[in-house]
Order: sequence, then C-alpha cells, then structure tokens
Amino acid sequence: MRKTNLLYTVPLSAIFCAASLMSASALELTEIGSFKIGDGEGYAEMIRYHAPSKQVMVTASETGTIERISIANPQAPVKQAPLDLAGGDVTAVAVHGDMIAASIKADAADDAGMIKLFDSTGAELATFATGALPDNVGFSPDGRYILTANEGEPSDDYTVDPEGSFTLVDLAGGVANAKVTQIFLAGIEVPAGARIVKPGSSFAADAEPEYLTFSADGKMAYVTLQENNALAVIDIAAAKVASVIGLGVKNVSRTAHDMSNKDGGINMQRWPVMMMYQPDAIVSYQVNGATYLVTANEGDAKDYDGFSEETRVAKLKLDGTMFPNATTLQMPENLGRLKTTTTMGDTDGDGDTDIIYSYGGRSFSIWNTDGTLMFDSGNAFETVIASRSPDVFNANGGAAEFDDRSDDKGPEPEALTIGEIDGRIYAFIGMERNNAIFTYDITLPSDPHMVDYMMPAARHNSPEGLDFIAAADSPTGTPLLVTAYEMTGTIAIYEISK
Repeated sequence: MRKTNLLYTVPLSAIFCAASLMSASALELTEIGSFKIGDGEGYAEMIRYHAPSKQVMVTASETGTIERISIANPQAPVKQAPLDLAGGDVTAVAVHGDMIAASIKADAADDAGMIKLFDSTGAELATFATGALPDNVGFSPDGRYILTANEGEPSDDYTVDPEGSFTLVDLAGGVANAKVTQIFLAGIEVPAGARIVKPGSSFAADAEPEYLTFSADGKMAYVTLQENNALAVIDIAAAKVASVIGLGVKNVSRTAHDMSNKDGGINMQRWPVMMMYQPDAIVSYQVNGATYLVTANEGDAKDYDGFSEETRVAKLKLDGTMFPNATTLQMPENLGRLKTTTTMGDTDGDGDTDIIYSYGGRSFSIWNTDGTLMFDSGNAFETVIASRSPDVFNANGGAAEFDDRSDDKGPEPEALTIGEIDGRIYAFIGMERNNAIFTYDITLPSDPHMVDYMMPAARHNSPEGLDFIAAADSPTGTPLLVTAYEMTGTIAIYEISK
C-alpha cells in the first residue's frame, strides 16, 4: 500500500450510491490464463473470439498482423501462425462464422485504407478499399455486411483533413461479387448537442467516426463520433447516414469528481463544469424488442501541431458574473489544471468564457436509439476506485502515477463488451488509465447495478479490447471474458462465475 495522507472527500450520497450498487447479485472474474504477445505497446490492442477454432484474434499494429492465440485450453494458451497483413497498420478485427476481417490504415492522412478478409485457415479472400483511416470494423449479425468507421484524422500540421466516412461491403452475392459503398456525412449540419471542433470546418470534415455497432436485426448501425460528441445512425439497406444525434453534456455541479492532479490526493468535489460524453466504444442490445446503446465515455480532444483546442482552465478568461470566485477556481488545486477547450464556452460572444467544458463523461451510459439518455453511471467509477484501490486512483497505469489523470479524463472508460448469462445482460467496461474492469447488470436499461470490480494482475496494463464468450461457445463450458492489454502486450482470460 502506498503510504500517503490522502485528501479524500466524497459526498455521502456518492458513498451510499456505490454501496447500494455493490449489494446487487455479484459476479466474479478470475484469471485462468494469460499470454504475452510482445513486449510493450502495439502488440495487443483489439480482440475478438473465433468460436469454431477456439482462438482469439488480436490486432498487433507493431508487427502488422492479426495474432491468433488458441485458448482451447485457457490455462495454457498457444500462439498460432498469425494472419499476415504485410506490415499494415491494423486498427481492428471482426469475426463472423469462418470469416475474419481486419481494418488497416494507410500512411498518409488522406489515403484510402482497406479491409482484408480472411477465412479461418488464414487464406486471404479479398481486399476492399475504405475511406481514410478505418478505425473500427464489424459484421452485421447475419454476416451479410461489413462496415467500417473511417476516422479521417487530419495530418499533424492540419494541412490535410479528410472527411470522416463509412465503408459498407455487401457480401450477398459472395465475396467475389461484393458491392462496396462509401458513405459520407456531406450536407449534414451539426446537430444540437454535438460540435464542430475546428473553427471553419464543415461537420463532414471535422467528424471522426470511431467505433460501431449493428442493431440486432442488422438494419441499422450506430457509430460514435467521439471528438464531436455525437452518434451517426447508418441505414444499411439505403447505404446512407440516416441521422446524426448530438449527445449533449452533463452538469458536474450535480456530482463529485476529482479534477486536479495538484490537490494532494483524492479530492472529489462538485465543480461548475459541463462534461461532454464523447464515447469511444459502443455496443447495442435488445430488451423486449427495443434497441439500446451502451457507450464507454472516454473523451478526446483534437490536439495537433497545426491546430489544438486544448488549454487549461487557469488560462481562460472567466466571466465575472458566471464565475465570481474565478481566482479561487483557477488555482491549481481546484480547477486550474483541468484540461478544457478554447473552441466552446463563450456563449455571448464577448471574448470570455461563460461555461467550462471538460472531455469525456468518466462514465458509461445507456441510450435509446433516438439519443434519449436512459442511464449514466455518473461518478461511480471514481468513487469505487477511490474506496477500493486508492493507490491507483486516476492513475496512469500504476501507483507511481497516482492522481495523475484527474486533470484530464480521470480513469478513461474505453473498452466495452456485453454478454448474456442465465438470461441477464451484463456490461464489462475497462478503464484505460487506472486498469480496472467494472461489470454491471444492465438487464433493465434504466436501472443497471454494479456486480463486480476487478483490478488485473500487475503484469497487465491498459485494457484496450474486451470480448465476452458465452458458455455455449466457451472451451470450458463457462462464460469467459478475454482482454487485450495495450501497454503490456498481453492478453488475459477470465472465468466469470456467480
């Protein structure tokens, strides 16, 4: 235990909330196997389980491969021959039946990326061109379609900024006769509750599609536009963007968060800040025929040599009427260190800041498909971590970095998967920074309950990808969770028990 006098102030309401969540029927995650693919970052990022071969497919951008690890015996995983992507910078992997799809980005910001499609033996079936920087790839539930979210990030000097887009591959006529359609956001205006980050940009150029999920019937897909704080809704049959939904903000003055890395410890307070949700991962599920969307609200800013929106609250000119205590707020131990944006907050155009915004919700949320918020976990992640693992509270990977991320995006919920066990639906959410994995029972979308909190072994750091394995598909006959840890190049297999 790290020996320090922690300044630890949490509202009693938050403590009672966390206690009530923990009283729900618990699950337990127990590591039963692990494997080290490579030493350090770039060897284990996104992960998907291929049930017929009992292998996990793991993206390794460092080597330009899809690593295949057999978990037929989860206690002793065995590395198989990888899928060779010819050194391509792989971003994601998806599986369906005997098909394995990898999304690969090009070197230049505005060059087309690609999807490489393989069968389960590793034979390459086809290559399809995508938009710039395909960051995520997925199959429709019936396997007919492949979709990519093409992030279209700008060049570092911001002289090139390709449009964010989507690539839809229709395999109805077979792989050899696949129909490839590029889908764009051109003509779509920024919706309420979303934002254009770079002044002067169109929404299409500014948007950066991040992560996707299909509805259960495969008719619609939902894609996070992380920096823009929005969701794109894709009509699959029409191969077009049906709508873009702004996610809005939440008022942090109603919940407590630690927003300084210079406050001497854990200092959960209410602050006059608006949080943008800015989700990364997204998954969908159905309850009584209705579709719900689950998001991990990591947050992200545009920060490039040619343009950066990032600044700190201490550097803002705060409106004296809205913030009569501005001098106190801007002290480093209060809000002064909080990262914020130069592009929002001047609501009356007089040159000062009337509203302070922060990046990411530090939470996970459940939404209706029209963007109605059904549930948000609020400050539960920070509250539970502060109580159960204070040494790594808002840490950047370990106790040595204690409290280091409080001024940024806190624990950064990023990885996400869901699964069904004994008729109930569970969400598993991985914290990129402090390393924790939370499990929630989300069977009732408006009333989830936390049922497990797990800190991995020290040899694992930064859960980037999660995948749930149902008991029927599991090599052990019990449900499993497989995790790819980005910073340590490792994977872990967890058995889920009640």
